[in-house]
Amino acid sequence: MKASRSFVLYTQAKRLVKIVKKKLFRLPALFALLVLLPVMALAADFAVVRGGRLNLREYASTSSRSLGLYSTGSWVRIEGQAINGWWPVRTMDGKTGYMAGNYLTFAATGNTGVVRYANGGYVNLRRGPSLDYQIITRVTSGTTVTILNDSYEWNYISAPTANGTYTGYMHDSFIDKGTSTATVTTRYGGKVNVRPGPSSSYNSIGSLPSGTRVNVLLKGNGWYQISGGGLTGFMSTSYLSGTGSTVGDNTGSGGGTSYTVAYVNNPRSTQVLNLRERPSQSSRSIGQYRNGTQVKVVAYGSTWCEVYVGTRHGYMMTQYLSFDGNYLPPSYPSYPSYPSYPSYPTVTATPPLITYITPTPPLIEYITPKPQQPTPEPPAAGTTISLAPSAAGGGSAINVYNDASLTSLKATYSNGTRATMLTYGENVCMILIDGGVAYVSTWNVNY
Repeated sequence: MKASRSFVLYTQAKRLVKIVKKKLFRLPALFALLVLLPVMALAADFAVVRGGRLNLREYASTSSRSLGLYSTGSWVRIEGQAINGWWPVRTMDGKTGYMAGNYLTFAATGNTGVVRYANGGYVNLRRGPSLDYQIITRVTSGTTVTILNDSYEWNYISAPTANGTYTGYMHDSFIDKGTSTATVTTRYGGKVNVRPGPSSSYNSIGSLPSGTRVNVLLKGNGWYQISGGGLTGFMSTSYLSGTGSTVGDNTGSGGGTSYTVAYVNNPRSTQVLNLRERPSQSSRSIGQYRNGTQVKVVAYGSTWCEVYVGTRHGYMMTQYLSFDGNYLPPSYPSYPSYPSYPSYPTVTATPPLITYITPTPPLIEYITPKPQQPTPEPPAAGTTISLAPSAAGGGSAINVYNDASLTSLKATYSNGTRATMLTYGENVCMILIDGGVAYVSTWNVNY
């Protein structure tokens, strides 16, 4: 009896130990969840109103009461999953309700892109985020790739090729992500805060220095959702240049190629900056430019910028470009002056003696031309003519033909044979002879 009771007590004690261990094991997970809650709150989705003034409804129905009207470009926070095309939202003025999804624009996903190279051809996929890493394969320009990690200057991507799918690193300047771009701009340099929501009431999640090139994922009134420098969040439009602040239809996908104006700014005024064919100092130089040369920057990186100088495309090192309009004025190297030579007395030359000879005018004989004989009028239809041999033809027989091309011979007549003119032509005449119509050369007609 005691043994049985001891066994029961042992079993209960063992079960209690398991419960305590289980509770203790759950405490770190519970603590981690509590820590993650603020982070999860930062991952909220936002959308922008488009297409006019949109009703905020009390319920997910057009018959529901309107809680307010919101114009194009207004930001709203998504509060849950859509219900029959209606999204639960919270407006920036604190109201909650539902909006029709057809009139909301969401940020571009940015998880795909298209490999692009200005001159076509191939782009290298590398094993690491640098030109020093080994090349894995070459990806054809125009290939759609999956962006696995969007970093500051290099993207980790998955690229399909004819030999299979490869993963590796490709420079950001070679990937078109289907979004418009902008440049972080401040008056005196410095950094600009990136926030988790489109309002200054949100705490900063990081900052980006002036001159940083960013992708614009979604445009709204006063704020853009951007991605760049390893951060994705919201930045005030007053610190972004190259895109404008007008919302318009606001599709979120951007349009056209935007650029930032910069100026060559070498540390010494006599230096020139190379325009490289590729983003590498060992790449071929395709031009050299002095301080103050204006360039269009289409892709910004911490080491290299993709630029256009006029119509010439290439890469320049970022540290030698000025984005605020200030640059060291250029100067040109001085060259040694040539040595001076002694002066010699000036000699005045005696002008040559010139004899003017008056030419004798040529003798001109004036000849009075003889008056031309008047050209006789051609014979009219019905005029009697006679056939005669031509001056150049020789002989006394005159050929008469059945056709105007004078190829089908009708008969041959002697000199002086009479006929009647029907139609006179410069080369061929139609005549009436022996009661029939025939054709003869004009040179054989005498009238």
